[in-house]
Amino acid sequence: MRWLPFEIHPDTPPEGAPKPFSPEEWPQVRDRLKRLAQEVGLPIDPPQHNVNSRFALETAELVRAQKGDGEAGAFYRDVSRAFFTAHADISKREVIVPIAERFGISASDVETAWHERRFSPTVDAFIEDGHKVGVRGVPAMGWPNRRPIVGLMPPTELVLRLRNQAPERLRE
Repeated sequence: MRWLPFEIHPDTPPEGAPKPFSPEEWPQVRDRLKRLAQEVGLPIDPPQHNVNSRFALETAELVRAQKGDGEAGAFYRDVSRAFFTAHADISKREVIVPIAERFGISASDVETAWHERRFSPTVDAFIEDGHKVGVRGVPAMGWPNRRPIVGLMPPTELVLRLRNQAPERLRE
């Protein structure tokens, strides 16, 4: 598995923004997300506030460049858990740098890469590729020559979608 960057709300300002749900809609949305996450064993307490994730995404590409795909995936997992369980503001250095340091990436490397915008073109290219194939949210799973499967869903639905997209010999 390879985790790739994707910004759901790239226009979120540095200070963050409310989710695009009314106060009346949010409880149902939150409960649905919690229920789906519980079905697959993910801890989640969805925050009602979006943050700009660009710093985290570019730092993940630094982790990938220095440590490989596996560590980048683990970094993404840790960042996601910080956001979705602890409501950590993943746009902040004080959140992202300690996570990167756990993967052997120095704070100075994180800051230098960010100030040089070293991984901005990489993140932009992955996001553009995602849009081209129909990714509009996360999680999204994709395979060569197949449509992406997008969104948190019950495991049974995911398996059904995977089987419907699989070559004939794998559908059994």
